[in-house]
Amino acid sequence: MHFYLKNVFIGRVILVVTLDAACLVAAAWLAWKSVQPEIPPELYAAGAGALSILAFLALFYCNAYQPSVICDGRNTKLAILNSMGLAFVGSLVIYWVATVPSGIVPSLVFAASLYFPMLYFGRVVARALLSSARLTRYVLIIGAMDLANEIAEALSRRQNAGIDLAGFLTDEPDSAFPGACIAGYPVLGKIHHLEKTLSSRRIDHIVVASKGRNDHFPVDALQAAKMSGYRIESGVSFLERVSGKIYLRDLRPSYLIFSDGFRSGRISAAVTRLIDIVGSATALIVAAPLFAACVLAIKLESRGPAFFRQVRVGRGDKPFVMFKLRSMRVDADVDAGAAFAATTRDDPRITRVGHFIRRTRLDELPQLWNILRGEMTLVGPRAERPEFAESLSERYDYYRLRSSVKPGLTGWAQTRFGYVSDVDAYEEKLALDLYYLKHRSLSMDLLILWQTVKTVIMFRGV
Repeated sequence: MHFYLKNVFIGRVILVVTLDAACLVAAAWLAWKSVQPEIPPELYAAGAGALSILAFLALFYCNAYQPSVICDGRNTKLAILNSMGLAFVGSLVIYWVATVPSGIVPSLVFAASLYFPMLYFGRVVARALLSSARLTRYVLIIGAMDLANEIAEALSRRQNAGIDLAGFLTDEPDSAFPGACIAGYPVLGKIHHLEKTLSSRRIDHIVVASKGRNDHFPVDALQAAKMSGYRIESGVSFLERVSGKIYLRDLRPSYLIFSDGFRSGRISAAVTRLIDIVGSATALIVAAPLFAACVLAIKLESRGPAFFRQVRVGRGDKPFVMFKLRSMRVDADVDAGAAFAATTRDDPRITRVGHFIRRTRLDELPQLWNILRGEMTLVGPRAERPEFAESLSERYDYYRLRSSVKPGLTGWAQTRFGYVSDVDAYEEKLALDLYYLKHRSLSMDLLILWQTVKTVIMFRGV
């Protein structure tokens, strides 16, 4: 999920995937030579290849390539065990459905038994390599205000991502040093100590998170550092990359206007619409039995319609009627009026069937009809009610930017933050939505859809 770390994280994933692939190939080769070497190589390669692909999909599904898992022995062990269990179930399904020559089954079973110890050994090697200081990038932050603290907190949540915060340089008078800390990281000196800090410590990346540009700001030292090969980046840009959201406080329109991103061409729009039509039509057909079962359960539990209709704001602030499966009492809004989506499982407005369909996100499936009609898309910002859209646009300067695209069945903010309970809590979600608008692509949409499928299967909804 942390593909936004790009040059740091992707390099680590490539290393781990390469070691995993080497272990899988070694296990398959040993099994072939040890059990049934007379099997034709091309036949065995096809079977072993299918099993390896299944194993990789299971590893990815079980978060085996997350930074917190890659560098943690216990989490790695659990991820590999869970993935092997999924791969075993998938192998049984393939064996029952497809025609698999019985002659290669013993070798493949033996290969599968070698996968876990070899994969785990490969991860031990990977952790040893990744723990090396040579593969860690050290960041120095200039500044100690809100933005600097936000960056420090984001890095503390990504401790296994290959980035280490060396400390801060600050011009705050109350930030005494040595021994002072900000968000658990040391204050190394004042901003005019930049040259001394670069010469005495290993620093790879300088992040400027200082609001002020006074006479003491080290412009000359930063220029010299840039010419010497140090990477220098603004705090807003760096936080965007490591947190997957755009920093809204003190955000200037020029940052959104002149920075890369926010691109949407006609070809991209046409491809997205084609995927929406094919995806929603296919899902409606496949999910028809689920629809019938959910409708029956809703009708049996309580009186009222099985489907819930509500006006939402779409692209260009145009209202449309959105469809959902009813998960609350019919009179849910009578007492409290319009309210944000329920964020707790003990909300008295939610029915027993509603708890299940919300946890599995099955209540959202009727929105496939909105997608087919062109009012929504598979991936995009959440569609809000007109009452909330008005108050949110008054509170947050950049809220209206969300309406530049169609609302989505799922999205970057929905998968990473979920629902919000009030206007004040919306800042985090808006920061995520703007990040998606800036970086949206087919690969990002596929990743969000994959995460949504995992949420449905693992019952991680509200």
